[in-house]
Amino acid sequence: MAVMEAFCFLRFGGAFGTLGTAAIMAPSQRATAERSEEMCVAFALAALTEGGLVTMNHVPEAPQSASGDYAWLGAEPGSVADQLYMSAADEWNQAINSRFVNELLDDTLPESILKSYLIQDFKFFNQGIMAHAIELAPRQETKDMLAKQSQWFADNEATYFTGFLKEYGITDEEYNNSEQTPANREYCEYLTKLVQGTWEELITALCCMEWIYLAWAKRTIDAGVVQRIPAHKGWVDLHEGDYFRAWTGRLIALVNEYASVDGSEADVFRTIVHLERRFFEDSYPQR
Repeated sequence: MAVMEAFCFLRFGGAFGTLGTAAIMAPSQRATAERSEEMCVAFALAALTEGGLVTMNHVPEAPQSASGDYAWLGAEPGSVADQLYMSAADEWNQAINSRFVNELLDDTLPESILKSYLIQDFKFFNQGIMAHAIELAPRQETKDMLAKQSQWFADNEATYFTGFLKEYGITDEEYNNSEQTPANREYCEYLTKLVQGTWEELITALCCMEWIYLAWAKRTIDAGVVQRIPAHKGWVDLHEGDYFRAWTGRLIALVNEYASVDGSEADVFRTIVHLERRFFEDSYPQR
């Protein structure tokens, strides 16, 4: 360790400083020097971390989906919900391991991207899909459960949006003048059509939307990592924990009761997963 430390000192601050020698190095020497620099950077980060000056909070990606992953939520192997989940496994994993999610969980998400995402998701949030689900629910107890959750969204998720939009200095004018991304627009258009469909289709869509958010937020819980940026932590907290797990479990139970893997609900589930993946991707400037 001491040898590497001395080498790094010479490399970056002494007679062999990179900026002073790169121009006169042969290609093979430059390649060796670049590899040495990488080693020095890794050494420096490790030393800082060991010294308690830097904490590296990386959240590993979720593994490939497998039947029974969410048996603890009611999606037992072979159940309707589990079969729907597995039918969209590849895109599901792409969504919950997307660049946006990775950077948010690692606290490396650029503020400009977060601001764009907050604007887009609040526009999406205001679509009012829950009202249609409550109207179509076949039992009063289900209507009451959905109405209670709708109020929870108003008290918690809506205030999250308004609070952080204000904190990041996003004015009403900026919000109103921000056009929907192509993915957001397509998603909202799809939901507008979907609410004219059946209860089975709508509850499948709601379940998928909430479930996939729990899935990406669960990654940080599994890793034991707590985000340090309040907006990141707040977004995770809204989509993980006993309350949100219970809510998602109730939706899964309704899908198992009413939906079918042979009906149109299967296409709905896969379409929602696809649109969620694209929504994350569209948080970044598109070329």
